[in-house]
This record gives sequence, structure tokens and C-alpha cells, in this order.
Amino acid sequence: MSAIFGLFGCGLLALVVVATGLRLQRFPVRARIAVMLAGAFAVFAPIGDLSAAAYVRGVTGDLSITTLVLAGAACVAQLTGRTVIEPQDLRALFWLVACGALCLYPFALGWTRFDPYALGYGSIEFVTALLLITLAAWHLRRNFVVIIVIAAVLAYCIGVYESRNLWDYLIDPLVALYALVRLLAGVRRRPAREVAAT
Repeated sequence: MSAIFGLFGCGLLALVVVATGLRLQRFPVRARIAVMLAGAFAVFAPIGDLSAAAYVRGVTGDLSITTLVLAGAACVAQLTGRTVIEPQDLRALFWLVACGALCLYPFALGWTRFDPYALGYGSIEFVTALLLITLAAWHLRRNFVVIIVIAAVLAYCIGVYESRNLWDYLIDPLVALYALVRLLAGVRRRPAREVAAT
């Protein structure tokens, strides 16, 4: 099951990259569907012994549920031309992912004795913090954040990946880098708007 889910996630990511690069929203709906179907076939069809999705998985490993949900939302947006995620929800998610990455990756490299990655193996403190973050997001009506956390926890409980660490279901280096880039781009745009307004 983990191999199938991992291949699906990597194939979905590859499909989104291709669809975004082609700017499918410019085309009629039928053309978008045809291109997406052809892209899906190309991504999952074997090339020699492995498919393109398998090659991507060999480079990236299994992707977090956060990455898969974002990729799925991007696919829907490319097909329908409508944004699935509200900008406020997306910004909140990016901040949470960026904060999680800054807490996780530098310490996991062994710079200190504290290893936050170890908390993902069923630590009650980590689960409590995650519950509080989810409740806060629900209270602030950041429903997309709530959906992602619930989906990640359910995937963890079912065991869709071989990993038994909850961190791997919540975050991965790709989505962490993407969140940081998007946040930095937003910070750069804001001063430009302020200068234009004056």
C-alpha cells in the first residue's frame, strides 16, 4: 500500500508541475482534460522498468500529505480555472509549514542534543501541540489547515507510508522550501505595493 500511495503522490506532483508549466488555464476545458489525461498516462506508464512517477519518488521519497493536498488543489485549479484554497488559508498553512521546517530540520541535523524529529514517534507533547494548533485553526476558520492536519493524522493512523513518524506525514523538504519561497515572495511584494501607493 505504501508503495502505491507513494507512487501516486509523486506522479501527482509531476503532473502538477507539467500542467503549471503549460499554463493549462489558457486552454478550453476539454483541452485541459485531454492534456491532464495524457499527462497522467505519461507519468504513470512504465519507461523501461520504471515509470516517471517512480523516478520522481526515487529522488524525493514519499511526499507529505500537505504536499499531496496542495498538488491536488493545484490540479483542480488547472482544470477548472478556480482557486480551491482561500488566500488566507494558504498563507496560514505556509506560516505553519515554515515554522515547522525551521524547528525540525536545523535541529534534526544534530546541531544540538534536542531532536524534534523524535517527537513524531507518538510523543504526547507533540500530539497535544498539534491538537492545539488544529483547534486554533478551526477557531480562526482556517479550515484548510484543519483538513490537512486531520488527513495527515488519519494517513498516519492507517499507515499509508512505511514511516511511523508523524512528521513525515505533515511536512517534507519540498513543501517546506515551497512555503518559504512563497512567504518571501509575499514579503517582497508588500514593500513594492507600499512604494507604489506613496
